[in-house]
Amino acid sequence: MTLLKKLQWSFGLLLFFFVLPVIAGQLPFNKQASTPIKEPEDKQVVFAATNLDGQSALEQTKEETKEQTKEQTKEQTKEQTKEQTKDPFKVLLLFTHSYESYQPMVKAVSGKAAYYDEKTNIYNLKDTISKHFSMNGIQTDVLGVDVMKELKLKGKSFPESYNFVRPYLAKRLQEQSYDLVIDLHRDSAKRDATTLTHNNESYARIAIVIGAEHKNYRWNTAYAESLSAAMNEIVPKISRGVISKSGDNVDGRYNQDLTKEMILIELGGIDNTEAELNRTIAVIGKAIAKSFITEKQD
Repeated sequence: MTLLKKLQWSFGLLLFFFVLPVIAGQLPFNKQASTPIKEPEDKQVVFAATNLDGQSALEQTKEETKEQTKEQTKEQTKEQTKEQTKDPFKVLLLFTHSYESYQPMVKAVSGKAAYYDEKTNIYNLKDTISKHFSMNGIQTDVLGVDVMKELKLKGKSFPESYNFVRPYLAKRLQEQSYDLVIDLHRDSAKRDATTLTHNNESYARIAIVIGAEHKNYRWNTAYAESLSAAMNEIVPKISRGVISKSGDNVDGRYNQDLTKEMILIELGGIDNTEAELNRTIAVIGKAIAKSFITEKQD
């Protein structure tokens, strides 16, 4: 081999080794093999602050709800206790002319026509009156003395009835206080004056009598007018109004000087029936509640 060919061969061999790395880098081999492998990093588990804050807020809300419920319960208990301890409206009933009666009621029991009776009389309406009053939130006491029976036993006359009952009433008023005191009577007027028809039902009309010969009479009159107006709002014209009495041949006080809250009610007349009286008694109870109890609570 000539020297020239040897040189050409040597030069070609050197060129081949020089170019080989370049050519190898361009070939489609897996390049990931040349990528250095990263060591896995230690990662700390971090709880999200928002989750913890949410849990805290939820617990706080629960506590606040508990506190609000407790406060509401306390307030409700206070209101209930207040209602329970609130003084009831108290009425005292008395029947100075306890034997006054209603002819239809006496006739139904004994068969006789009488305007005064020892057994079937206005005093026997006390339980019916108390029941109707209680239905309207009124606490009712009855002065437990059958005045005309006691008058008869002691040999006293009818005109002495107000003086006879006076010490019994005065003693009770010293022992207890009342919001209203009612002396119940039966009027001597006939049916046409003491009966009213309203919504196809008949009622016994009432009149309220005030004695004007004592210092309290203006107060008594105010109570009477208030009750009369309230009754007429429930059943128009059921009350014949307030009658003031003074002068000769009348009592002039009717023991109303003992308390300014006292009135005298003429409940129907001699011809009124038990059903008519019951309807009117119900109206009286409603009127007391409307006129006096609401005002007292306010």
